Amino acid sequence: MFYREFGIPARIDKCFTVEELEANIKKYNGKKNCYVSVYVFDKEAELAEEKTNYESAMLNTIWFDFDHKKDVEKCLKDVRKFIRRFCKPLKITPRIYLTGGKGFQMNIDFHSPVDLPAYIKRQAIQEYLMHLKKKYYLNTLDDICIKNSVSCMRRVVNTQYISKIEGIPTGVWCTQFSVDDIMKLDIAALYAIALEDNASTIPPVKSKKAQRNFIEFLCDEYEIKHTVSNSVDFLLRQIEKATGSISLSYGISSGNIKPPRETVLELIEHNIKRGHSNHEENKVIAFELINAGWSDSDISFVFRSIYNEPADGVGWYSNDPNKAGSNILALRAKGINRYSGDKLDKLKVRKSAD
Repeated sequence: MFYREFGIPARIDKCFTVEELEANIKKYNGKKNCYVSVYVFDKEAELAEEKTNYESAMLNTIWFDFDHKKDVEKCLKDVRKFIRRFCKPLKITPRIYLTGGKGFQMNIDFHSPVDLPAYIKRQAIQEYLMHLKKKYYLNTLDDICIKNSVSCMRRVVNTQYISKIEGIPTGVWCTQFSVDDIMKLDIAALYAIALEDNASTIPPVKSKKAQRNFIEFLCDEYEIKHTVSNSVDFLLRQIEKATGSISLSYGISSGNIKPPRETVLELIEHNIKRGHSNHEENKVIAFELINAGWSDSDISFVFRSIYNEPADGVGWYSNDPNKAGSNILALRAKGINRYSGDKLDKLKVRKSAD
């Protein structure tokens, strides 16, 4: 069962149906800025305390947020540049929205959801967006939204923009525009249209070429050979194989992977021998192995070796040897780097391992 998160902008509800989402919009539109998650998430994959597991996102689109604090014209120029140089050559029809503030939102929609291993989804989206930003010089493409990746919230179309200073509507609505309108109308004309709630939307145009471009980018990052004759399903299986190995399971490229330090490996060996590991030591081990590119099954094996008991309630591994524990999923979702050497010293990890 899947749902979207609804926010104002803080996330306040999970909407399992269109009716539930529309009820929230009706309640808050004109009073609060209304946001909804870009992706839907799997209820069955939730973490402890019913927290959303963002790595369960269904990747059926790529979302772009163009923003500038002072000059929205620069955002429009970037949107047009991307349409001319990327979308039109590939015959991709993006969905484009004037947010009502100082920016634009855009989606390119896949022909079908891209079924990636959960632990690479966040970084896959991040790396792809950064690649497009650099290649096409999209200076206003927002870095914070790129970092947030699968957990991003977008402004709801046909809702009023609320002034962050005064807390009242500015008169501008989040409005969807056709590609033709974006390419030919100036910024004043676009805002003039957005002063009225037109209550309309343009259906997404799903693209095989958009989907293929994303998948082939990942293949290049993982050094997977591919040709135009390879099917999407075949390439996804190759990505899954590549990311299932210890050397390339989490980082998009080998340059992002940091081999586990001897100190932490000694800590793991020490805790396996004594059959115990405290919470802080578990975090040290987990962050170290995640940043080293270890797969869920390999990390799960380490913690199962330490505790040597059923996983019920432990959180660091699951009873299924191929699945991570809820704590590992939560730490992956945060995308935090491993502990520094100084931090290990303060935690006395080196001493514990001796």
